[in-house]
Amino acid sequence: MKKSFFAAAWLCLSAPALAQGPATATTAQSKSLHGTVTDGKNSRIPGATVQIKGSKEVSVTDNNGNFAFTRPHTYPLTLSISNIGFQPQEVVATGPAVDVHLQESQSQLNQVVVVGYGTLRRSDITGSVTSVSKVALAQPAASFDNLLQGSVSGVSVTQASGQPGSTANIRIRGGNSISFSNEPLYVIDGFIVYTNNSYTSTGAGSGPAVNALSTVNPSDIESIEVLKDAAATAIYGSHGANGVIIITTRRGKKGSDDVNYAGYYGTQQVDKKLPLLNAKQWGSLVNDINVSDGVARTYTDAQLDALGQGYDWQSAGLRHAPIQNHELSIAGGDDKSRYLISGNYFDQDGILKSTYFKRYAARINYERNVSDRFRVGVNAFGSSSQQQQPGVGVGPLGPAFSNLLLTAPVAKIYNDDGSYYTGSPFFDTPNTNPLQDITAVTNVSDLTRVLANIYGEYRLTRDLKLKVAGGADLINTKQNYYAPSYTSFGNPGGFASVGQIKSTTWLNENTLTYDHTFGSDHSLIVLAGFTTQKATDESAVASVKNFSNDLTGYNNLGAGSTPVLPTSNAHTWTMNSWLARINYSYLHKYNLTLSARADGSSVLGANNKWGYFPSVGFSWNASQEDFFAGIRNTVSNLKVRLSAGKTGNSGIPAYSSLAAVIPTNYYFGGTLVTGFAPNQLANPNLKWESTAQYNAGVDIGFLQDRISVVADVYYKKTSDLLLNVPLPLYTGYASAIENVGSVENKGFEIGINTENIRTSNFSWKTNLVFAHNANKVVSLGPGVDNFIPTVQLGQISPMIVKVGLPVGTFWGYTTDGLLTKEDIANGVPLLTGVSQQVGDRKYVALNGHKSVTIADKHNLGNAQPKFTFGFSNSLSYKGFDLNFFLQGSYGNKIFNQYQQILERPTLSQNAAALLADRWSETNPDGKLPKATNAPVAQVTDRYVEDGSYLRLKNVSFGYSLPKSALSHIHVKQIRVYVQAQHLFTITHYTGLNPEVNYFDGDNTKQGIDQGLYPAAKTFLAGANFTF
Repeated sequence: MKKSFFAAAWLCLSAPALAQGPATATTAQSKSLHGTVTDGKNSRIPGATVQIKGSKEVSVTDNNGNFAFTRPHTYPLTLSISNIGFQPQEVVATGPAVDVHLQESQSQLNQVVVVGYGTLRRSDITGSVTSVSKVALAQPAASFDNLLQGSVSGVSVTQASGQPGSTANIRIRGGNSISFSNEPLYVIDGFIVYTNNSYTSTGAGSGPAVNALSTVNPSDIESIEVLKDAAATAIYGSHGANGVIIITTRRGKKGSDDVNYAGYYGTQQVDKKLPLLNAKQWGSLVNDINVSDGVARTYTDAQLDALGQGYDWQSAGLRHAPIQNHELSIAGGDDKSRYLISGNYFDQDGILKSTYFKRYAARINYERNVSDRFRVGVNAFGSSSQQQQPGVGVGPLGPAFSNLLLTAPVAKIYNDDGSYYTGSPFFDTPNTNPLQDITAVTNVSDLTRVLANIYGEYRLTRDLKLKVAGGADLINTKQNYYAPSYTSFGNPGGFASVGQIKSTTWLNENTLTYDHTFGSDHSLIVLAGFTTQKATDESAVASVKNFSNDLTGYNNLGAGSTPVLPTSNAHTWTMNSWLARINYSYLHKYNLTLSARADGSSVLGANNKWGYFPSVGFSWNASQEDFFAGIRNTVSNLKVRLSAGKTGNSGIPAYSSLAAVIPTNYYFGGTLVTGFAPNQLANPNLKWESTAQYNAGVDIGFLQDRISVVADVYYKKTSDLLLNVPLPLYTGYASAIENVGSVENKGFEIGINTENIRTSNFSWKTNLVFAHNANKVVSLGPGVDNFIPTVQLGQISPMIVKVGLPVGTFWGYTTDGLLTKEDIANGVPLLTGVSQQVGDRKYVALNGHKSVTIADKHNLGNAQPKFTFGFSNSLSYKGFDLNFFLQGSYGNKIFNQYQQILERPTLSQNAAALLADRWSETNPDGKLPKATNAPVAQVTDRYVEDGSYLRLKNVSFGYSLPKSALSHIHVKQIRVYVQAQHLFTITHYTGLNPEVNYFDGDNTKQGIDQGLYPAAKTFLAGANFTF
């Protein structure tokens, strides 16, 4: 029944269209139509679309603002003219020559925007679709996902690390899934792109995956649209639950060829360092630990004085690091063709020594009108990037930077000749050096990506067109790791690992679009299509240790004497989809959108191979009503939107529904042999997680759209969550993945654009975005109230997933200062399982018992912010421009795990500077507990900190030379600028960076700070030239 809907949609397309027959020729002949499009300042506008109303004849203005239609026409006729940033206009041409003046539109209501499988006027859109501003897109960035932070309401962006080339975690209207991906879908030039980090991390080496999105040059991007509600995303079906980000890259324009160079160079420095004990303070701490253990002091007072400041390992590992970017492009076109060719080189050294990220990228976009009916095009880019990460350490948390922080300040860094000192007893591994671990270890990821798609579009009739597109996304990642024998990671004998993963995604899309206006009142656009996808990936990792020397490194694994068991994997999945959408508009006042998609996938269980995803949206342009005329000068636009629909989450790993086995060793006849054992129970009922979403919004413009407001409220509930469900012992399996849980998100978001001042020489524009999202776990399945996610082996998890609470909730003890003699005498509750004394942490017994137990753990807050916001300003005076952007969040908590480690003193590691004010007999008012050797670390409110912050994300100042000064040197444009990024941050958080997401986007482990890699301030100078 449901499948027949999509087949019927194809018939609905053809019936009215074919009934019209082919477009008839004009009977009367006249001169060809031509003209010029200018703005309010009489400057010519390139790239404007000029269409003869009632026909499909379209012309695009060249670089001089000129347009022309080659065939003769009869007059009068009506022209419709539109361009991004201007109000659409209709003019009547009474002869072959006509000039058009467009008025700027601060409001986005009249823009033409890209939506799923097409474009629409913003006034006709019924869903929640936000465009990233041109000012935000113009900012220098290593990856375009950084441009979204604070630019779009309802979109949260956090960097996983300050490491160059690292991933960013993006959430649109909160997280929908507990166990699987919450990343949005990316569509680049119509091609669905997957950002699964498993495609860029083989398991060789260490550290987080390379950011797959960093392969795309941000300067190639023309526009970014963010689709947030079901009316906008349901056309993508099982891909759409987490939102959709549509990226359109630059195209050439009709007219003369433009050659453009853009480049910048800058330097980076650490934004913040953690305060640590100096050598004298550390020696005093060691003495107190010894006294607490009943051991003699290690240092005399004279020896403590001699220790002085000691060695600053944290600063020794950091540096001022250069960053540069260069790109060259040529773009142009004529009546038949448009093209763009670009190349890019990006090079960023990290502020942690030896780390870096480099990218080489090239793009070609080409489109040609083969005939009046047939158009073909190709969009292709290729990139090669390389990232060097620090090796993983052997300390409490692992990352090499963490080892620097924990190294005792009495340990020497260098010998007198500048070589690394390796003789300290305080190093984790004898005869090594923590800084040498960073500079000597090779941990390189090479990522090559090619994304290409071709398309052909044939106009069957005046109103009906067929588009066929096909393409491939090829990703190849090679990771090479070698830790020499003189490092703590390779000692003894050295350790090498080589891994490779290849992934290929094929996509074919076939769509029919019927677009017709009935008279002047009714507009109808019907879309129907079929798509098919196939994705494969293959990976292998080989590792060896114990080399006779360090000469060959990872280049000769055979030189190692002790191989590690190799691993390899291969996965394949396929998906077929039917899709349909109807956009109907009456008088451009009442707009209705109906869409549906059916997705069938190989990853689903045998009983649920297909999923169905419908949506409906309605909007009313109230400002077009006659009764609005009296206030139109004040309220220039008013549009109300309502939508509802269902989408899915396609992030299910291949073979999840099938029974699986794993290789295992066992003895047979006294001989050790390899066989297979069951590992995964089949689930024929496995299906996608699905999200039902309801949205209400309003778009308002004031004072001829000089003030525009877009506001939305929403509610969405994700059901059939995939969770590991415990199984009875008799099954032979500990757990199985089943569709059992549900989560809800609800909130509101608002975006305000204002044009504060507009004169012939001066303009000032502002943009404010603000969003609130509330998340709650509704169900975890029958009989399950909560579970504790595993964070890291040997560590107490600070998180809980519990019904009624948000995902990302911290769970631990409340504390009340330190234990006093009076507390002990009065018998205050003490923590069970631990011997507590005066000067230790005092825990609160919430249950009223005489001891503090695990039952006293409770909600300490959650990692999800109550509000996120961004505020940007753009000012220009004659040729000068000034832009600055503030961004932040409020109400989120961070578990500062690294502070917990640094406040847990040992006899061999450094500690937080706060431990200088610890409790002792001579300092009974000390703020931190008394010194003991490696006390048990507990999750308490002490380490759950306020993560709210306000950051000056960037500020830039530029100057564009006047055209009069450039004409005699044949240069069209020159702009020079300076910029600072991360100039300051206001926060109460004591860690390195309030933007925390260590566990690579895992929704259950948000907001845990393990001091992975510090953030950097950046200072740039750049220039743009157009010839």
